[in-house]
Amino acid sequence: MSTTLLNLEELAELEERQSHILPEGTLMDRAGFVCANWIDDQCDAASTIVILCGPGNNGGDGYTAALHLKGRGHHVICVAVGGKTPKTTDAKRAYDNWLAKGGEVIEDPYMAPKADVVVDAMLGVGITKPVSGDFIDAVLWFNERQALHMAIDIPTGIDAEKGTWVGGIKGCMADMTLNLISAKAGCFMNDGKDASGMVTLSELDVSVPLSSMGLIDTDDFKHVLELRKYNSHKGSYGHCVVIGGSKGKTGAAILAARSALKLGAGSVTVELMLENAPAYDPLQPELMITNDEVDLSTADVIVIGCGMGFSERAKKRLSDAIDTNVPIIIDADALTLISEDQSLEDRLLERRAHTVMTPHPGEAARLLHREIKEIQADRVTSARELSLQTGAIVVLKGTGTVVSLRSSRTWINPTGNACLATAGSGDVLAGMIGALFAQKFDMVSATLGAVWLHGESVRARNTGIVAMDIADRAARALEILRWGGNPDDLIDPYDESEFVLDEDGPGEALARTMGSEEA
Repeated sequence: MSTTLLNLEELAELEERQSHILPEGTLMDRAGFVCANWIDDQCDAASTIVILCGPGNNGGDGYTAALHLKGRGHHVICVAVGGKTPKTTDAKRAYDNWLAKGGEVIEDPYMAPKADVVVDAMLGVGITKPVSGDFIDAVLWFNERQALHMAIDIPTGIDAEKGTWVGGIKGCMADMTLNLISAKAGCFMNDGKDASGMVTLSELDVSVPLSSMGLIDTDDFKHVLELRKYNSHKGSYGHCVVIGGSKGKTGAAILAARSALKLGAGSVTVELMLENAPAYDPLQPELMITNDEVDLSTADVIVIGCGMGFSERAKKRLSDAIDTNVPIIIDADALTLISEDQSLEDRLLERRAHTVMTPHPGEAARLLHREIKEIQADRVTSARELSLQTGAIVVLKGTGTVVSLRSSRTWINPTGNACLATAGSGDVLAGMIGALFAQKFDMVSATLGAVWLHGESVRARNTGIVAMDIADRAARALEILRWGGNPDDLIDPYDESEFVLDEDGPGEALARTMGSEEA
């Protein structure tokens, strides 16, 4: 199951229910203990730790964690930011316990000693107004420290649902964030991704209900990770048709087509918009390339739009694709054509076969007739509205790619980094989705699997990557996962180094490839 993402209303309801089930203060006690373990794991013995505590339950978690950390031999100072003592019952109890056990509380963080670790427990998820007053000073102090920066639940200033800075005022920048009870969508989108650093989740032994939103996890596309059957042929893995590549943009279609092959499509045909299409791709001669119109009835999936331009032929071929009873992946220029012709969009709603749209924020803005800043201000709602408007599975690309179904079931992708911000990256993703659809995986598995693998491909990379390397590394990721390998065990799992398989289960799969009867 994917990690559940509760919105603030759902989270409040869950906490309210727990307050009637559990003894008073139990959740805060659990949170403080878990936070202390998390902080302690990152510390040397007898470290100096400064915890910035706000007046709410987030601050209460900080005081409770401080008590546990002090008992483990650390030098802990709590800062009651602005001299504001706790307002909630549980937080007051935590504050009083800290003082009763000899805990140190100061009001000005600039009076604190040099710290090894600084912890943000100021405002948590309940922030509705921009950071201001004494909290601004505390944020500046936090960000300036030469120390490990850790945030409890969510960095102060980040909207927990949207990942934007509340009111546009920058808050705390953490190296690590510990989400409590539920993962926070804002930690994986927009500025929240940079502000949160490495995100960990503790559900505090609470049974978290299912929600309409979650983080993409490998369990969401486990069928994609199954080993291929021996008794198969290229037809078993489908025929993908890629339509695109106008003058000056041939590479976009070729990238999508190569990616489809590398992710396992049985065969790929490329229909280029050029009058004089190249006879073949010298780097990928397996591709069938033509400038003639391909018989779309032969396709198991159509990827359309990558560099196709806006000619009459391009518009006709998009119309032809929409009229088929074949799954289509709509990207790039095809999205622009749809945004300019309401009749094309109306016909999308009438399709019986699956449709996937892969807009970046600019393309989504054109389709929804809004400004880009409006799209980015609420990426989840934008993706859901576009899916409802078109009937398509929407993949809203960007920091924290959002995948939404017409039903409003939504996922946020936790993989990926800035290396994906490179020319051709989107074309590669379209081809990867096409590859998994060609192989007859269900629509959710195919879409989520491609998005997750696309992001996973840049694990351990931070200096840039060319688009074609994304497909190569994504295929490598899929290979490792299918054989039971664990990418977490390797520094850069998607280089050409060998990986070690488990002796149980995956070892049996390896023995099969060697023709052995022994596991």
